[in-house]
Amino acid sequence: MAPRPRSKGNKGLPQNLYMDARRGTYRYRRPTDGKWFQFGDDRIKAIDAAKQLNLTFMQGADLVAQVQGVEVDLFASFLDHYEREVLPPRELAKGTLELYAVRFRQFRKAFDGKAVDQITIRMVAEMLDGLSPRSANQARALLIDIFNHAAAKGLCPDNPAASTISRIEKKTRKRHTIEGLKAIRAKAPAWLQNAIDLALITAQRRTDILAMRFDDVRDGYLYVVQQKTAKASDAAWIRFAVTPQLQAVLSRCRDNVPSPFLIHRRPERKRQKQAEQKEHWTKVEERYLTRAFKEAREAAGCYADWKEEEQPGFHEIRALSLHLYKKAGKDGQKIAGHASEEMTKNYQRDHAEVVWSDATPDLDIAEIAG
Repeated sequence: MAPRPRSKGNKGLPQNLYMDARRGTYRYRRPTDGKWFQFGDDRIKAIDAAKQLNLTFMQGADLVAQVQGVEVDLFASFLDHYEREVLPPRELAKGTLELYAVRFRQFRKAFDGKAVDQITIRMVAEMLDGLSPRSANQARALLIDIFNHAAAKGLCPDNPAASTISRIEKKTRKRHTIEGLKAIRAKAPAWLQNAIDLALITAQRRTDILAMRFDDVRDGYLYVVQQKTAKASDAAWIRFAVTPQLQAVLSRCRDNVPSPFLIHRRPERKRQKQAEQKEHWTKVEERYLTRAFKEAREAAGCYADWKEEEQPGFHEIRALSLHLYKKAGKDGQKIAGHASEEMTKNYQRDHAEVVWSDATPDLDIAEIAG
């Protein structure tokens, strides 16, 4: 027999949890014997406790529902909907989508077989506790958005992720020294040396370095659209004047490997599946660049006295570049693509003619590159 419809005061509450209007508190009715338990006046705690108890008393309900042909709103199914319907219109960068894919795998594993409205604050908190502070905060923000969409469709009465607390992130990575990066570069393969040099001269992120193409160099400029900030700032559309310093690096990027990308490599062996997923078989993926840089850093042994979490990666070259530009008395703001306060959001990509931010990459990197 189906349970009676919930009264107005109890709408939005899990089964077996009721609002005591006289006292302004919540109470739970144990389904096995009808005994009542007071849950206090904290709505979030009462809902969380009721959900956990319902799971205990109703283990196997999902399987019974499947046999009876009753539809269950599984979290995994809603996550499929979220990936298919919610994310595409946002036009997120490839790197962001790859990060989301990692988080989605974690969510599916943590909430396997659970209906959307069965996931409690405690379940979310336990999953987040198993991650680093940075990863936990990223996962929490994504889960809050997912549950907001689920709640908007009536699949859950509240947002369990929103009731968790964000973690404090302490930046532990140190910055590169000139001597340290020089030692790493000496142990790096040629393609990675080129990537390091481009990062030093242009102060661009890993994603944008790997996306640079030979046909982006025209009319005396290297044209770059920063993937991370292209939707938020005019400064993300940069054309770098091909200075002698930049030209030296561009020339080194040309070799006997036919590739449209400045940073490229000939893989030891071609894998058909990987080749189909890439824009070009010579393109270097971000994770491979990170791994190769770490191997070169370990081979150099330049930061041997630093802890593992303190070891700077490829991304920290950007900070060193900006430091060196400032030290040389040059303006690194346009180089990096940092927007000034006066700059508005960039809608120029929808126009016939794009207005580019000019930058002059003239940093002398001879001390590191030789």
